[in-house]
Amino acid sequence: MTDGAPHVAYLPLTLKRIEAPMNTRKPNDRHLVVFLGDTHCGSTVGLCPEEGLELDDGGWYQPNKAQQWLWSNWLEAWDRVAKIKKIVPGTNLHIVMNGDAVDGDHHKTSQIASRLTGIHVRCFMESMLTPLSLGPDSIHIIRGTAAHVGESGNVEEGIARALSAAGWPVVADPDTGQKSSYWRKLTIGDVKIDVKHHGRMGKRAHTKGPYMRWYAQDIFFNYAMDGDVPPDLAVRSHFHQFADSGQIHKIKTRAVALPAWQLATEYVHRVAESLADIGLVCAVIEDGHYTIEPILFRPERPTEVVVK
Repeated sequence: MTDGAPHVAYLPLTLKRIEAPMNTRKPNDRHLVVFLGDTHCGSTVGLCPEEGLELDDGGWYQPNKAQQWLWSNWLEAWDRVAKIKKIVPGTNLHIVMNGDAVDGDHHKTSQIASRLTGIHVRCFMESMLTPLSLGPDSIHIIRGTAAHVGESGNVEEGIARALSAAGWPVVADPDTGQKSSYWRKLTIGDVKIDVKHHGRMGKRAHTKGPYMRWYAQDIFFNYAMDGDVPPDLAVRSHFHQFADSGQIHKIKTRAVALPAWQLATEYVHRVAESLADIGLVCAVIEDGHYTIEPILFRPERPTEVVVK
């Protein structure tokens, strides 16, 4: 593998898709869309499989206690997704990976398992075995931040191409033909969805909700002023915080910011007061309507030291 560009041969054998292709399945008008982002695989505080990572020199990176907690919740989250999917047999499953799949070698950080981006990619691919086991009908890969996933999102484009070559239903960008996108507009079950990694959010705890309502209106009016139909749902990531504008009177667009799968880095400890939100967000679409079902996990603050 070249650094930052995964090759199909590097995939775990179990990533090869062997079931029938999606166009042979019986159609169903119920859809389950799972939005996730910021897994930051390769970070020492990011998502990592419980067995750890084999390093280039034959050594082994073992996940720490915090990463074991993340992995336990990762399995729990997808178990809950599976239960939502099973409510109506034949429900179509769509996975939207909204950027920063890997952490990468960035900003001279010491908080990575290896400086080889390929090992970060392997970490992500092996983590994806869990959601892939649910048999998604479509997969959408959104490009994240260049510092993490390379210029022009080359790491995530490589991931998308590798998954596609292994037989998984990765949907290409209709404008560029690339397997990943900076910005993706989807219509699933008559619900219009706008997805990007980067967005905007209030910087303080008490401004997150109001700012998301303002942001939803901003997206709505930008579409309308351009003569386009505004989306029903706009999804963003990057801030590692869950926020939801909710339904706003007379405004069609609802904006949701996704949680993450990375705990606080050294940088975050310096600049932030809030804890990261861990988890993912489900949208259940049926009969042209949708409901939002966040699956969230709460990290703990440091253990209190009591001096008497």
